[in-house]
Amino acid sequence: MSFQSPSFFAYILFFLTSGIINFLLCETIYFEFLYSADQLYLPLFLKDWITGKGITHWYLPPSPYLFPDLFLNFLLYPFVPFLYLPTFFGTLQLGFVLLGISFFLSKYTDKIKSFQFLFLFEILFVFFSLFGYWVVDKPHPLVYFLTGAHHSTGFFFSLLLTLYLYSLLNDEKQRNFHSISFLPNHFIFFFFISFLLLYISDRFSFAVGAFSFFVVRIWDSEKTFTTRMSYFQKRRFWILAFLFLFLGELCFWTLRQIVSIPSSFEILVTYLSKLRVSEIFHLSGAYLWDFTKHIYYQGKSILLLLGLILISFVQFPKLIRHLFLVFLPVLLGLLLLVGRFTYLHPYPIRYLFPLLFFGIFGFTWVLHSKFKSVSLFYLFPILLGLVILLSRLPFPRENTQSYFSSISSKEVPYEWEKPIRFWSQGEKTPIPVGKEGKPYHWITGAFHTP
Repeated sequence: MSFQSPSFFAYILFFLTSGIINFLLCETIYFEFLYSADQLYLPLFLKDWITGKGITHWYLPPSPYLFPDLFLNFLLYPFVPFLYLPTFFGTLQLGFVLLGISFFLSKYTDKIKSFQFLFLFEILFVFFSLFGYWVVDKPHPLVYFLTGAHHSTGFFFSLLLTLYLYSLLNDEKQRNFHSISFLPNHFIFFFFISFLLLYISDRFSFAVGAFSFFVVRIWDSEKTFTTRMSYFQKRRFWILAFLFLFLGELCFWTLRQIVSIPSSFEILVTYLSKLRVSEIFHLSGAYLWDFTKHIYYQGKSILLLLGLILISFVQFPKLIRHLFLVFLPVLLGLLLLVGRFTYLHPYPIRYLFPLLFFGIFGFTWVLHSKFKSVSLFYLFPILLGLVILLSRLPFPRENTQSYFSSISSKEVPYEWEKPIRFWSQGEKTPIPVGKEGKPYHWITGAFHTP
């Protein structure tokens, strides 16, 4: 089996087995987070919309996550039990990630190597998941591989667009436009609409995707720097950029007339305007120092991954190295702007999630280069062994449902409101209140007005 191209049945068997593994991860190690208040926003929002209760009463997060997060939930809604929607979402999302990796690698390596890479990637993901579970990471950083409404789905979509551009610019069959500064109009339209949907739904993921595009478009050592920058010196580029921002802001403004969405930019500017420059630098340094302490005490799996990245980084694929180096300062900057100066959060590790993904991808690549001769005959049993191992972990679903179903209070903390509504499938409608006992209008559909 290791000396011939894997059959279609082998791919089906892999994705079926990995799907079972990821399903078990969602139901065991990652269950608590996947069914937390923030994570249940999309299922409840979708349920109100589909059942005719309307959406105008909703207070949405700053990034409404309409695409691709809500879209994937919408596709799943008719086919899976409502109470399992977050689990099936996470399983489907990681399945799409593996499928995208398979398609991308198959363009630059043979099918056997790309198939082996999928096995190693899944095995490493489970290994880090189990390690984080055993050392009690809070929150477990790799949960974002499986979550919606936390930027990761948008990141994966933006990465897919970036890799697609990369393949277009490096495909020998497309050399007829590789030498010019613009892609054909149908490709421009595709990328324009895709990034417009991201801009409206998740500006963090849009920013990540835009920087990725920038890296892929200019980081080509085969061309002179002047040639690479010529794309951004064309009038057509700036016309498209202005049109993009105009349409994006118009769509977002229209959306804010329908539902309540906080203005992150307004909050950020208001907060920074009260500070001196020296205070901003002092607060930034103190925040980053505290953040690293959080990683030390709460993110042992991150420390392990960082150590592996340090000793193997030079062997990462060139594109992954470039993206990692560019995103390190960019994501730290976004971490500060959002986590310290906009929405105060002591440990928003999700904003560094792209680095974790690039790290696992790169280390899988290095590991694969060391074990090229490993037969698939041995890799399949490893996956089956992981299925057995994960099936022996505690399953907290029943206890969680019982706990939230037993709460009958009409006014509850924010952390309880959406879980109570979710586990009762909308039959219970408590009101979230803050510490002062006042209604808490943050990511909730509790304040319904017919």
